[in-house]
Amino acid sequence: MECGIRSAPINSRQVAPRMRDPHVERLYFEIGSGEGISYRDPEPLSFLNHLGRFEVRDGTLVVDPADHFADQEEAQTVFEPFLRAWEIESDLAFGVGTIRFKFLRAAVIDRDLPPPGTRQIIAAKGSFKLTGVAVLLATGHAMRKRSPPPPSTFQVTVDVERAYRRWRQFEAGREPLQAMAYFVLTLLQTPAGGRKPAAHEFNIDIQVLNRLGELTSARGDAATARKAPQAGSYEDLSEQERVWLREAIKLIIRRLGEHASGKALSRIGMADLPK
Repeated sequence: MECGIRSAPINSRQVAPRMRDPHVERLYFEIGSGEGISYRDPEPLSFLNHLGRFEVRDGTLVVDPADHFADQEEAQTVFEPFLRAWEIESDLAFGVGTIRFKFLRAAVIDRDLPPPGTRQIIAAKGSFKLTGVAVLLATGHAMRKRSPPPPSTFQVTVDVERAYRRWRQFEAGREPLQAMAYFVLTLLQTPAGGRKPAAHEFNIDIQVLNRLGELTSARGDAATARKAPQAGSYEDLSEQERVWLREAIKLIIRRLGEHASGKALSRIGMADLPK
């Protein structure tokens, strides 16, 4: 009869002990851009805001969070909206694909260090994703020396994302200008209760919104007009009107994001747009 204690089989894949008090000390992002845009020796950029310290150097964004995050997923819920706002506002101001962020890694430390000689983990879990429209346009090549400024009064909301996606569809040639512009106009007007209340709430001259309504409702040919003419023939947009409409819509989308920040809004008037 065999007696004694049977030893458990040895598992070659030992599970490393977990951190006792993990803390995300630093986040690293690769900085890219869309097709047709590149950076040549861009000037370094550093700034502070309520989220932490940001430094752009040598194609990398390094973030030192101001608050404590136990893991990467927790940090993601805070930093993803800010970086997404940076991408969208830059697209509207400087062109599609101006700046893009891709998560590289996170430096995670243990704030409650184990006794000397104990194994310690410094790692990060999960992945950081920024979800945008994957349509990039080749419209010449732009070489930039500076990274676009970070957002200060622009935030991404559901309506901002919806308006931005429709604008990107138009820029990619997948949607008529009038249909896209009318959709953005209704996003602005409907929650406010109409055109006049929207003009007041978003601090936009009513003439700008009236002009938007006119160009998006009554103009276009048989393929682009939002409404068929009740009498007579179609009246298409002139080139000047197309330029005005495109610039106005970019301002409107930006204003949706600025309004979400809750900060004071400068007035948008006809003088802010092409004649």
